[in-house]
Amino acid sequence: MPFFFFGTLMDRDVLEIVLGRPVTKDELAPARLRGYRRVRTAARPYPMLKPDPDGVVEGILLMEPSSRDEARILHFEDEEYVEGRTTVHSASGRALEARVFFALAGMGETEEPWAPDSWASRHKRAFLRQCHQWMRDCPT
Repeated sequence: MPFFFFGTLMDRDVLEIVLGRPVTKDELAPARLRGYRRVRTAARPYPMLKPDPDGVVEGILLMEPSSRDEARILHFEDEEYVEGRTTVHSASGRALEARVFFALAGMGETEEPWAPDSWASRHKRAFLRQCHQWMRDCPT
């Protein structure tokens, strides 16, 4: 089952560190999640999904993750997010089930929208260093 990424894992550099391998364009597909909006968590400059009946969140799908990919993604998301399943829509409008990560309550929520470009310009460099450290102790 594909993963739907709406935050830092949409960034190819972050995703390749997390997966520990190059990612090709063929593995990724644009998608939308309806019924939510993307906001910044209170605890860190990370995104979270907040229910909003009129909201739409743009993201990407990792279409066919390997079992190793899954283990590495779960390791990355482990302490601050919990996995769930939801329906997303592909660029063509086709509905499909995908795995997604919801922020744990301890992350807190804000009303501040989280934007990938803004995050990248302000936080990406430090975040990439952190990603390398987090993934060092990944068992796979």
